[in-house]
Amino acid sequence: MVIYRKQFYPELEKADFDEHIAPLLHYIDDLPAHSPDNLKNVETFKGRELYPYHNPCRMIARNIWEKVWDSKMDKYIVDAESFKKAICELFSQIAFSYLIRCFAEQVKTLPMGSMNSKMIYDYYTQKLMDTEFKEFAGIYSIAWGRCNNLLENRVIAVKDTIQLTQKHRLIIEEKFNIPCTSRIVSVESGGDTHNNGSSVSIITFEQGEKLVFKPRSVSGELGYTNFIREINKFISPKMPSLTVVDFGNYGFTSFGETNEEKKDMFQAGRLACLMFLLNASDMHFSNILWTNEGPLPIDLETLFHPSRIRTGIPEAKRSAYYAMEKSVYGTGVLPISLGKKSSNGSVDVGFTGIRNQNSVSPFKTFDIKNGFSPDIKVVWKHQSIDNNLSTDTDLESLIHERCDQIIDGFSDFFMQIFDQKDLFIDAVIKSFSNAKLRYIHNMTYRYEQLLRILTDAEPSRNIDTAQALLSRIGILSMTSDVNLVKSESKQLWNGDIPYFSVNFKGTEVFCGNEVVSSISTSPESAFILKMKNLTKTDLTKQINLIRLAFVAKLADPHTDGKLKLEESEPIGEERSRLERLNTLKDNNVLKHREIISWFSKSLTESLLDDRYEHLPKTWIGPVARFGQGWTPGVLGYDLYSGRVGPALALAVAGKLLSDDIAIKASHDVFEKSAKILEERSYELRNVLLSGIGAFSGVSGLLWTLFAAGDIVGNERWKDIAVNSWPILHRSLESEDNNFFDMITGKSGSIVMRYRMQEDFKLSDDMINKTLSLAYSRINDSNAKTTSGLAHGYSQLLWFFALVNQKQEKSEIKRVIEEIDSIICNKYTNNNGIIETYKDAGDEHVSSSWCNGLAGLLIAYYEAYKSKVLPRESVLNIIDQLKRIPISRIPVLCHGSLGIVEALEYVSESFPEETSEILLEIKTTFCSPEYIFSYFKNGKGRYPLSPGLMAGQAGALLHLCKSLDPKIKISPLTLDF
Repeated sequence: MVIYRKQFYPELEKADFDEHIAPLLHYIDDLPAHSPDNLKNVETFKGRELYPYHNPCRMIARNIWEKVWDSKMDKYIVDAESFKKAICELFSQIAFSYLIRCFAEQVKTLPMGSMNSKMIYDYYTQKLMDTEFKEFAGIYSIAWGRCNNLLENRVIAVKDTIQLTQKHRLIIEEKFNIPCTSRIVSVESGGDTHNNGSSVSIITFEQGEKLVFKPRSVSGELGYTNFIREINKFISPKMPSLTVVDFGNYGFTSFGETNEEKKDMFQAGRLACLMFLLNASDMHFSNILWTNEGPLPIDLETLFHPSRIRTGIPEAKRSAYYAMEKSVYGTGVLPISLGKKSSNGSVDVGFTGIRNQNSVSPFKTFDIKNGFSPDIKVVWKHQSIDNNLSTDTDLESLIHERCDQIIDGFSDFFMQIFDQKDLFIDAVIKSFSNAKLRYIHNMTYRYEQLLRILTDAEPSRNIDTAQALLSRIGILSMTSDVNLVKSESKQLWNGDIPYFSVNFKGTEVFCGNEVVSSISTSPESAFILKMKNLTKTDLTKQINLIRLAFVAKLADPHTDGKLKLEESEPIGEERSRLERLNTLKDNNVLKHREIISWFSKSLTESLLDDRYEHLPKTWIGPVARFGQGWTPGVLGYDLYSGRVGPALALAVAGKLLSDDIAIKASHDVFEKSAKILEERSYELRNVLLSGIGAFSGVSGLLWTLFAAGDIVGNERWKDIAVNSWPILHRSLESEDNNFFDMITGKSGSIVMRYRMQEDFKLSDDMINKTLSLAYSRINDSNAKTTSGLAHGYSQLLWFFALVNQKQEKSEIKRVIEEIDSIICNKYTNNNGIIETYKDAGDEHVSSSWCNGLAGLLIAYYEAYKSKVLPRESVLNIIDQLKRIPISRIPVLCHGSLGIVEALEYVSESFPEETSEILLEIKTTFCSPEYIFSYFKNGKGRYPLSPGLMAGQAGALLHLCKSLDPKIKISPLTLDF
């Protein structure tokens, strides 16, 4: 009997289990227990093993083959014995994947006696075969039954493939030019299995001809072929397609010959546009081939893909998630990373993504250690994924080149179709009217994960454990139709990847011939609506997403332009290209206000709903997804790049310019956020999932809500923000190795609370804990700690300086002095400049807030205000900033805006020392015209990001502050 246990459902509370999982259990309990048949009269294998338990697995595969295969079919095969051997070898590997963890557990129970490891392994494998697995099958009856059932279905599927091929030899000869007399050499079927072990197969004939058999309707492929024939009449250049024969529940397609040398990115861009217009999904690298005629889609069952089925609250009409799903990024043609939170890595599965010999599968595999012994260990294989953002200039050039070519192709095709929309719509309706298409409810890798978990030793012998693990499929669909989950459970138990279908003109969702659910709008209606509403603005939006997808893995561009402070001539190309604007005297206030309005309009016009209308509105932009670079996505609640940053900037701009549209947009985000916090609603749990980091988690939401309330005079927002800190209190006081990290750690969050709540103080115990953590960091000789404010020693310096300003202690003063000594003695180079890394040389000197001197300046200034470090320590940093190249990227985190923010903050106490460098930066890399030009014409990630720390919102906030210096709010100092 399955009951709620946290070990099986760590992400669920008991109430969630009762609501979403318990209703499935009676259905799962009724799933058939596969008969644990024993082997019958099968000879044991004694051949050389290529992997552990190879011979026992061969024996299992041969047993199923002999049981199911019909020898009358041998006449259709060139060499029946070789054919059988190849198929059985594939099936023995399937048996291995199902049973290896059971073998590994049972072999450890054997007494060693006088035998060595090899002898025990040999004895165990021989015993398995000699006893025809009787004892093994009795103990691990669940895995044994499921494995044999799947293998039996696989043999039946191979048999059906050959029978159906022979049935249609005349039409195959006519359509594919494969003679009826040409016998079959092999049937390769390595893909996902659906519908009782069936999978797409490549059939090779004796003259080398190849044919693709699909055990499902190929009406999607046939419709596409007919459709391409129609549109080739009015587009140029023409597009390729497959030859297809559809027989209802199965069909055949031509085999596409791949030519990887023919990677025409312009044509790929045209195909990306076509897939976007056809609402395609899952068009990843294995479903499109590079051919001599251009990119050729070979798996077209996911055209016109419906939105995910949901129950309860209807999705908002302007949902950002829907916009992403139906965008060019949602097609799978662009670079797209798959990864997960628990592993620091991802793999690009998009058709135009960059993969090489070092690329890995998105699915983890087993790693067997000491396989031929009782000491065998079966572990998930570690995937060596280079998770660093690329700084390779050649790769960067290649990425930008590909991106531009795809944009050119996309734009070309878009405009061709835009001018002939009616012809295009008619061609679709005519070609796909009878198409049966696939509905993908969950991603394949999710199903694969669950299938692999079921092969663990415990669920292989314990039905309750197996059923509990199977029921976890319900966690993926807690807002969806329970009937879909029941069907998923049945198909997974059968060893298949769940498969659902929908007709082009219909709304019923099928599993086989059984209706299991429904969609609100037919694929045809959704397509027609999209085409009717298509405008040239959509082209701009999709081009932006293409750029975001391609630059996702590129490192931040730390472009530098050295300021010549002692010289009177213009400073570099930027000075001569841009009209010098004396910002300090506001000689051109009107132009300045127009630029602010441009940024505000850009943000308000791109504002979208969240999934549901009662949630705060949001934007689409680059989102950091646990090790996958900055992929296009829906902005969350974080301060760094999330929705609260643009909302805060709009609040400032709206009040400054009396812009009601900006104020309304900002109000929506903060009022709905305030309600979530105030009412402790269900959504709060989702908000809290982001963590508590100052720039990555909920703390940033509280800080921006307080700041926005301060700007617009909403005391309720401020009170809610302050009163919400206790939600995070326990988490903030827990120790972890990431405590001193400005972005994701807790130190920045504590400072946020200091700034917001005047009476807040850390307990003495907490201060002692932080001091202990600091000394652990200081004394860790292996730590590759930087000097910077975001992640390094300056973060410790800054944190303790601010704590000391409120809660002065001699121990805090001492640690500040020690950190200062480390920075000065270990990070300062021969030129007197503080480097980002120890002994790294001048190439790692930075001017930025996050890793460079601007951040150090803020930290040292706080230590000076805390009366721990002398005035000279601040002057030293200012002097260094005057002597190094200054970033000319107008963003806050690692660009010129952050440098200006830092200098302006320090200028309160050092006006004369900072005036000259501030004037120079403000009239060049931070002038309103320069900022406007960069964001209007730029092609990188920052101009495309609505975010605060490295995007449009940061620029907007800076422009407002430069127009009205009385505005003091700063995410860099966390001041108001």
